[in-house]
Amino acid sequence: MRMRFGYVACLVLFAVANVAQGQPANPAEPANPSQNPTPTGPAVPSDVKQPPPPHKEFDFTVYGRVNVSFDVGNQELTTAPCIGAGAAACTPPQGNLRWLPDLASNLSRFGVRGYHDISGRDLQFVFQLETQVDVTATPGSKPNGSNDQTNPANTAVNGALASRNSYVGIATPFGAIKLGKNDTPYKSVTADFDFLGETPGDYNSIMGNTGGDNRTEFDARLPHAVWYESPEVMGFRLNAIWSPGQNRFDDNIGYSIGENACAGGNAGPCNDGSFGDAYGASLEWHGLGFKVIASHEMHKKTNRTGDAGQTTPAGTSIVGTADEYAWKFGAKYTFAPSGTTVDAIFEEMRRNDVAAFNERERDGYFISALQKLGHSDEVMASWAHASNTLGDPGAGRVDNASDMLAAGYRHWFSTRTSIILTYAHMSNGPAAHFALGPGGHGVTWDCKDGSGPSTGTGGPGIGFIGNGTGCFTGTSPQAFSLGMVYDF
Repeated sequence: MRMRFGYVACLVLFAVANVAQGQPANPAEPANPSQNPTPTGPAVPSDVKQPPPPHKEFDFTVYGRVNVSFDVGNQELTTAPCIGAGAAACTPPQGNLRWLPDLASNLSRFGVRGYHDISGRDLQFVFQLETQVDVTATPGSKPNGSNDQTNPANTAVNGALASRNSYVGIATPFGAIKLGKNDTPYKSVTADFDFLGETPGDYNSIMGNTGGDNRTEFDARLPHAVWYESPEVMGFRLNAIWSPGQNRFDDNIGYSIGENACAGGNAGPCNDGSFGDAYGASLEWHGLGFKVIASHEMHKKTNRTGDAGQTTPAGTSIVGTADEYAWKFGAKYTFAPSGTTVDAIFEEMRRNDVAAFNERERDGYFISALQKLGHSDEVMASWAHASNTLGDPGAGRVDNASDMLAAGYRHWFSTRTSIILTYAHMSNGPAAHFALGPGGHGVTWDCKDGSGPSTGTGGPGIGFIGNGTGCFTGTSPQAFSLGMVYDF
């Protein structure tokens, strides 16, 4: 439950949170009372025994989400082809290759946010501290290859205090300036387009994911960042963020100063996606049942030298350090009388590198719909598509397109409590290796088998922790999930 220090203070907090989070306030809540009421103000109903309490100079709220699911997933490795190795040289997948049950904690979190007046409600200090909560898993470092959705392939402890969106800042009628770590505008502006978020059918299995596997390069939370969140003006809202590289190396091969992971999330050496400065912005408009968005994000000098030197039909791969950036455009429409919502996103991701070996440049498409059934039930479905990239550092030009279909049913017991049943199916092209669940689900179904380490001894993230080391392309993973969600 929420801890409230005064009824009106809670309303003020929702207003601050509306600016802080870029989300609309709860329409069920009444408007904030005037700070300086006049005798000609709204009439007070006769059954009200006393006036509302005055505005508090300081207040805070504890909030959170518990999201746990029981899943049954199948990586479909029994049908995996041997791309690039030759049939004679390919070692078949090892381990448990069919249906595997699990329990997952899906971005469950706990936080506290609040404000302190500097000069009344028009100028406030605001703050938030938020952490991930591993409800079903053991908290701690999980260096399991690229199977960690928030910080792939590193030893960061996601359950540590302030591991999620956390900041201090100043809120004014003209917007808020905040410092800390936060989801990028590119990520947050379409979060409400994904009706199956935090399930196996989360749209980040493809959207924002340049190369497949358990990646979410353009669905990121940027650390050591400063950002601006505008108020809504005539239906428009603008958000922008900048995260300095903080890297002594010109090619960003090292950790950012003060960090325990490569920029972009990977563990060292930082040669698989680490970047320098990152910045982005989003613009959205609401009105007449529509939400229309445009967004951009840039990762400067992204290091992919770990992909270089492989022998391909196009020659020895040359992959270096280059800018990676993305654009997306989307629209959502809600027809309130029927309870129908539809949306679509077009995304293009680009990298300035040698085309034949460029696995990071492609287009993406996403379409979804939600239909309400009465007051307590809704069904939803989605389709996401990743087009072919320009090339591949291990094989040159290949067929690595992918499609994901997902569907779900949700029942609301209250505005805070629901259950959701979902199904998702990924269909990878012969050389594609997209996974189900990265970016939002506690467990993923990817291209890796249960084999031991390919070289050396089993170390952190190699072979024995999480998933195996062999990655097989062209698979069609699928998963069923039954989840329970409680917000407080």
